[in-house]
Amino acid sequence: MERIIRPVFTLDLGYKILPGLVTIGKYDGSHPCLTAATTADKVLIHSPHRRSTSSFGKIIWSESNKEIATLNVNQTITALTAGSLIPNEDKEVLIIGTATHLLVYHVHDNKDVFYKECEDGVRSVTFGPSSDTNSFMIVVGGNSSVRAFDHQGDEIFWVAIGDVVTSVILMDYDKDGDDELVVSSEDYKIRVFKDRRVITEQIETEVVTGLVVLPENKFAYSVSNGTIGVYERDLRTWRVKSKNFAVAIHPYDLLGQTQPQLITGWSNGKIDCRSITTGEVIFKDSFTAGIAGIVQGDYRSLGKSDLICVSSEGEVRGYCVTKTAGFETSLQQETVRDLLSQKQALLMELKHYESNARYNSHAEGETESFETSGVIPANTRLQLIVTTKFGKGDGKGCVEVFVSTNNSTVIRALVIFAEGIFKGESHVVHPDVAKLSSDLAVPLYIPKDNATDIHINAHVGYPNSIQFHIFEITKQLPQFSMYALNAGISRTTCDSFVQFKANDRVQRMCIWINQNFLLATDIEFESGPNLTVNLKCLRDDSDLKLVFETTGKITFYTENMFLAADLVQSLATFLNLDRLESVACFPRDEENIKNLMQKLGDIQETRLRLGTDVADKLNTIRNLVIRAEDSRINDTKDMADCYHELNAVNKEIIGGYNIKVQNYNEGLETMKKINTIIQNASRLRVGRNAATMVQNCRNAIKNNNIEGLIKIMKTGE
Repeated sequence: MERIIRPVFTLDLGYKILPGLVTIGKYDGSHPCLTAATTADKVLIHSPHRRSTSSFGKIIWSESNKEIATLNVNQTITALTAGSLIPNEDKEVLIIGTATHLLVYHVHDNKDVFYKECEDGVRSVTFGPSSDTNSFMIVVGGNSSVRAFDHQGDEIFWVAIGDVVTSVILMDYDKDGDDELVVSSEDYKIRVFKDRRVITEQIETEVVTGLVVLPENKFAYSVSNGTIGVYERDLRTWRVKSKNFAVAIHPYDLLGQTQPQLITGWSNGKIDCRSITTGEVIFKDSFTAGIAGIVQGDYRSLGKSDLICVSSEGEVRGYCVTKTAGFETSLQQETVRDLLSQKQALLMELKHYESNARYNSHAEGETESFETSGVIPANTRLQLIVTTKFGKGDGKGCVEVFVSTNNSTVIRALVIFAEGIFKGESHVVHPDVAKLSSDLAVPLYIPKDNATDIHINAHVGYPNSIQFHIFEITKQLPQFSMYALNAGISRTTCDSFVQFKANDRVQRMCIWINQNFLLATDIEFESGPNLTVNLKCLRDDSDLKLVFETTGKITFYTENMFLAADLVQSLATFLNLDRLESVACFPRDEENIKNLMQKLGDIQETRLRLGTDVADKLNTIRNLVIRAEDSRINDTKDMADCYHELNAVNKEIIGGYNIKVQNYNEGLETMKKINTIIQNASRLRVGRNAATMVQNCRNAIKNNNIEGLIKIMKTGE
């Protein structure tokens, strides 16, 4: 039974708050201050324990409400957090991210700690201990990379992601005592990094919008389609889906237990408290507007933290630990109701079985009694076959699911549930009555190379039946289902490949192929110098050639570096390899990154030139304003000419600004493409080899060493 949460305090900030941009910080070292980004590009700081009437520096205290101060950022705020960053100081600092810069601000001293330009933008921010320097660092997720800075603003970490980073957290993922970096991005993936190398990754159905650390090496996540859930390492313990989407997730112990619960704030204004173990809703409350953020802090100075929820309209509610007296009793009552409900369902199911048993006692072949009664023979079975199918003409190939029954019953409808294949995660096939038969074929177009579970519900009966029996079947599609054997492939070898060595038998490679590809017959190797497998992609008709030599040398021929990286990672996981070095040759990607680096250099030169032009025009404007004012006093005839000229210069500045914005956006997109190629190239290696390659690529980019970057992509060194 769900219970309603009652707030212990409420207040109104008087500002509209941006969703997801709420934090709390102890800027004086002891008193927590609620901090949020407003719709007017300002940071609002609510400090109920401080009374300041003076305004200096960037912080301005409100005249009407002495508890509220604002910090004018003058840029669109994209990330916000607070924490202890400066060594040997208990005063926390405010960390603000914008589309172009990272600002670390000392609120108590009202001064900048550092203000750094981020060419990749700032989309998400967190902070935590640095294993390299034994101090704290700021971790910034950008449009295609993750960077870390120390308290002086110096970069100490960089890794390419390849897509927009939506959330970053630091947690001890593998229980080794050191924190790993967990990153979610707009390519639906959650990656775990250890020393710049990916140790595992999870794939969701849509964009993962939020991550939060939980006790016992768990973490919670939220997805843009309304899903929230909990992972324990690579195992998803539970998930639920709502028609609304989660804006904020936060761990807090509302029940006064040893383990906190997961508090979720939704876009429709609802708040719920769920068990971390099961996902069951325990408490709930609702606001009149959508939730903007959830934090916790000792806001009442009672020596214990309160849960603080903020709405997008500026309403704030604080909650404390709820006494659970009587909760066990209500839980027992709810358990009894669940058992009674299960009893009724089982009795109804037993009644149907008894009805079936009476009709099944008829002689074999008396199908009319089945058709009129709506039951099916007891020996009815559902058969499932999944195969690859080439497209006809210009049509694309697909994975075909063929379902059939073993008697004269028909399949009235087929419901297929799968993640990432259908819009809405389900697909219904409902043939016309005139076309009903005992078999049904459904084509599946799988967009990405991910292992997918498909759950099939088949409604089986007779054409005149009103009630149907439901068969449930689950089938796992392997990762590379959209690749089919192609005996007619061209014998000319592709010039794009990745080559490495694995000290294992070719027979083991056959097992990997049979497990990860959807083949009509298993691949076997008996003798010969090598095993060659020719495949064709059903999405774009591109060729894939796998060559396994008895010496241990393995070569994957494909023009798609992303596919080659997926193959390497899959095989390395199967063989349990913790290190793997490779040699790669992808001329198309090498030429692409060469052009992108040259384009990036041109963009940076243009940006510097535009900055110089703006500075010159600003000097011209100052001179024109002075001349115009002098003319107003001395000679009004020249005043109009000055203002006309001033207007022309102003238009030039506006035009230059628009060009600068376009230049900046092109630079972001170019950098994103470069980082995507680097990420794919790093995934052609495993372990320290991948981490070393990423660091070498970063150094080559900083030095604008294009030839060196291409060499690193080829050899990893």
